[in-house]
Amino acid sequence: MKRRTFLSVSAATAVVPFTAGRAVAAPAASTPRQALAASNVFVVPDVPRLVVPNVEPGENAGITVTVPGGDRAWSGTARAGTTVVVPVGTGYFDVSYEFAGQSVTDTFCVLSKIAGVVPGLGVNTHFGFGPDPWDPNVLAPMVAAAGIATVRDTEEWWGAEPTKGTYDFTLYNTYRDALRQHGLTDLPVLSFNNANYDGGATPYTDAGRSGFASYAVELVRQNPDVAAVEVFNEFNIPTFGARGNSPANCRPDYYFLLLKATVTELRKHYPHLRYVAPATAGVPLDWMKVVFDSGGLDYIDGVSIHPYNYPASPDSLAQQIRSVATLIESYGVQRDIWISELGWPAGTAHLAVDTRSQAAYAVQGAAAAYAAGVTDFFWYDFMNDGTNPGETEQNFGMVTMVQGGASRPKPAYVSYANLARQLSGVKKSGLKQDSPAAGVSRVVIPNGPMTTWMLWADSSTAFGIDASRSATFTDAYGETAHVDGELSVTVGKEPVYVSTTGAIAVAPTVRHQLTARETKRGEDLVGLWIVDNTAGTSTAAAKLSAGGQVVASVKVPAGAKRSTEVSFGTVSAVGWRTVHASVTEAGAVVGKLVADYQVTEPLELAVQHVLRDGTDQLRIRVANSSSAAQSVPTIAWTVGSAQGSASDVAIAAGAVDERFIPLSSGTTYSVTATMSDGTPLTASGTAVLVAASDLHHVANKTIAINGVNQLTGTTPTGTSSEGTVQVTGYNGPQDLSFDFWVTHDADRLYLTIEVTDDVHHATAGGDQIWQNDSLQFAVSSGTPGEAAGWNEIGASLVGADIDTWRWSGPGTGPLPAGDAAITRAGTTTTYTAGVAWTDLGIDPTGNLISVSLLVNDNDGQGRKGYIEWASGIGNGKDSALFKAFVLDA
Repeated sequence: MKRRTFLSVSAATAVVPFTAGRAVAAPAASTPRQALAASNVFVVPDVPRLVVPNVEPGENAGITVTVPGGDRAWSGTARAGTTVVVPVGTGYFDVSYEFAGQSVTDTFCVLSKIAGVVPGLGVNTHFGFGPDPWDPNVLAPMVAAAGIATVRDTEEWWGAEPTKGTYDFTLYNTYRDALRQHGLTDLPVLSFNNANYDGGATPYTDAGRSGFASYAVELVRQNPDVAAVEVFNEFNIPTFGARGNSPANCRPDYYFLLLKATVTELRKHYPHLRYVAPATAGVPLDWMKVVFDSGGLDYIDGVSIHPYNYPASPDSLAQQIRSVATLIESYGVQRDIWISELGWPAGTAHLAVDTRSQAAYAVQGAAAAYAAGVTDFFWYDFMNDGTNPGETEQNFGMVTMVQGGASRPKPAYVSYANLARQLSGVKKSGLKQDSPAAGVSRVVIPNGPMTTWMLWADSSTAFGIDASRSATFTDAYGETAHVDGELSVTVGKEPVYVSTTGAIAVAPTVRHQLTARETKRGEDLVGLWIVDNTAGTSTAAAKLSAGGQVVASVKVPAGAKRSTEVSFGTVSAVGWRTVHASVTEAGAVVGKLVADYQVTEPLELAVQHVLRDGTDQLRIRVANSSSAAQSVPTIAWTVGSAQGSASDVAIAAGAVDERFIPLSSGTTYSVTATMSDGTPLTASGTAVLVAASDLHHVANKTIAINGVNQLTGTTPTGTSSEGTVQVTGYNGPQDLSFDFWVTHDADRLYLTIEVTDDVHHATAGGDQIWQNDSLQFAVSSGTPGEAAGWNEIGASLVGADIDTWRWSGPGTGPLPAGDAAITRAGTTTTYTAGVAWTDLGIDPTGNLISVSLLVNDNDGQGRKGYIEWASGIGNGKDSALFKAFVLDA
């Protein structure tokens, strides 16, 4: 329930035949198998039968099917409008249909059979929005086929009780019936407000709470078999907890009163029910503690949280779960822990990830959660809420938005379904997570005589396994292979699974490794195959295969180690390209290896608004990052009404062509550099000119990162008196205030901030430090709003530890060690930070940046709010609200 606004689709986007990867409109389905096939989901023993788009009637299409990363799985031809059987195994697949005049792309998947749904594995849906586009007849079969047991959804109070005392749960009953037909259960979320009570605000009176409780009772009466309900959703943030003119205002004491009233009334009628709460946004330990101190755990069976941290990986998830468990245990009771929302958007928005990372994080997050003690996990959400890849909220889905009576699987759908198959019949409380080697995460999944290792890493890592019996290797998307007990694997972001009924251990050495080399589009994908036979007693005769063909063979004597350069063919597209390879010795598979390439263009076009000789100019740079000289036939630009071009520009290997074009106020620009093969490199945007009087100057001064203000006595860059106070019950500067200084040198951007705060309180760690007394600052390249992305960084003094976090930017997670220091003396907290320009992804020679910052306040009962200098962090992320800075020479 990240959002509560229905998304309609305009006539321009709701078109049939499908666009953006969908081939044809599907006929109405009468059986689950037909419904799945219409959405290109096939479950063994069904084979994929794809309808070739009829975009050029009578013409043949060349068909290419690839797996994630680009390896070809099958190719063939078929006539437009016909059905083609694709002979592939299990997995997720992209398909391209190439006609004479155009190409059409689509997706499909093949899932292995599963005995039934997996209890405790859930997904959020928005069936409560209505059947357009949330059509349960299309989506419920897909949920069930994946092995997902439960959907989290509801019919909200305002819609269920349009007239006071009169209920209408038609929508709820309609989608619930569809779920039941497919063996699915639901977790209703009791939510939110109703115009007939408390003026439509978040409930805050006894009458409002009583009305809410009565709505809850009636909802359960409609579905007396429901096992659990969740009481409200994210009461701790204004989107849900501060609707209308309500003194509840996200406060934990008001939430406790609502929780108590609701559960007390429900228990009178439905003693079998379990109660899940408080469904918090993030993991606000102090807020939760107020609820629990009031007696909240007496009304809760499962403590639910929404520990979002996108776009960062789930690496910090286990820590957040343990902090909740510790809090619960401090009351001398035991309660289940639920994650009733967690997800990553996949798209082009600033905070989005790519679709393969979304697929990886979905299963990393679920497995890590179960291993840390979570009993029930719900992905947010099942279907995309729109079709615009640049809108964060529209792209959390693991399937595409229903159009023309069908959806399409995304990689996350298949990885989640594959995890369900690994967990089928498993007691999830037996899962354990550890790190068997540097950088490698392992979740051990015991299932009777079978043991499965689920393995992943942030970057490609060679790993050896020694099993006493043969094993089964399964990739992230369900493709399986029988392998020898002595196995070398490449562990990366996309988890792999190794299952065996025998003993299994980490091998002392990795016999086979495959590493990727930097590659430009148009070059060969070259890898280095390393065979380590130093521990062997006989010659290793090995073959390396990729794409179904042997690409290299070696014989390595006992006691020796050999490296062999291998080519996997020419790469024709930029992006994340993955080569999957197998190694055999004596006919047995002994290696499942991966080479990950980030393929880039040999030339890079960078266009930046700069100040040069005191005037605003557009800098156009074309850099040659390849190992050979490059010729650029044309570089053309339009800046406002002015146009210009350069022809036959020669750029030596490693060199840069640079030119400057004058700017005028509000000038839009477009630049195209055409490569020698005709490929265009393009950049466009709007330069935002800022008057010299409105530019903040950043002194060229290096500071020591030691938590000491070395700029005392100099004029601050800014003060809290210039900012916006968003603190509940603010008591003036002694409650919270600050001065700050921004400086720089050639290597780093520095920030010093001196905070006056009467009470320092900080218990949260990792990505949740924003809930503490803490600092958040953001910086982007250029003037406000020019850059498509930006950095948001935080720091907090937690006990004696300095916790940092990067929520967005080129990197996410903690800052490098030594980049921040914090000290506290009396009521003064001093922060010093210095972040490398390279880590920020900013070229300081452009000399224009934009900055915003805020200081959070927490006096021990949850985050009270913040004071923000500039804007664009606290109440929505928007770099156009930052302030402009110029870097002084």
